[in-house]
Amino acid sequence: MTSNERSFSSTAPWLWAGLSLVAWFVSLFVAVPLAAPVVGANPTETVRWDLAVLLGINGLLSMAAAFVIGRRIFGRGLTARAVDFVLPLIGLALAIAVELTLHEWARVHFGYYDWDFVGWTAGLSLMVVLCSLATFGVLVAPRGAVAPPLMGVGLAAMLVCLIVGSNVAGLRDGIAPESWPLAVEVGLSAMYVIGCVVGGVRRATAR
Repeated sequence: MTSNERSFSSTAPWLWAGLSLVAWFVSLFVAVPLAAPVVGANPTETVRWDLAVLLGINGLLSMAAAFVIGRRIFGRGLTARAVDFVLPLIGLALAIAVELTLHEWARVHFGYYDWDFVGWTAGLSLMVVLCSLATFGVLVAPRGAVAPPLMGVGLAAMLVCLIVGSNVAGLRDGIAPESWPLAVEVGLSAMYVIGCVVGGVRRATAR
């Protein structure tokens, strides 16, 4: 058995997942002062950059925290190659793009952004972020510790697909020209999370 394949307790993967989830929640609050220089002294009053910047910082902090926590729990059993960051970072970039486009779409149609105007789609970018973070966990987890992050990928993907599905009814009236960017990014979000599920299952079943 190599140092990268050393055994660990059956509760270790779940402890890692739980602590990583706590770290994600804490990083939401840490991200606010870090984002302040970009979006202004009071991010809640900005029109379109606030949530996008916060999502990006939150995602990066959470990814770093998950890796550090994993190294403390699994030691050298948890490793990360450069390629392991590609898919999660694509998800973060997509989430930021969705948030910005959604704000712009609401501004064009209603004059300003409000969650009441966009419904469940307001949570789409956050679910994409969570899916990307769980995917990172799947990619870097040692053998035997993939199940918890893979379950996170599946749950986030299911919620994304439900949000995307809630927008399908509007397609009966067609897509207005100014709505195409948002429609494309919503569709890409569904494709992304499905790809994460497929990749995660392949990673979990690989010998």
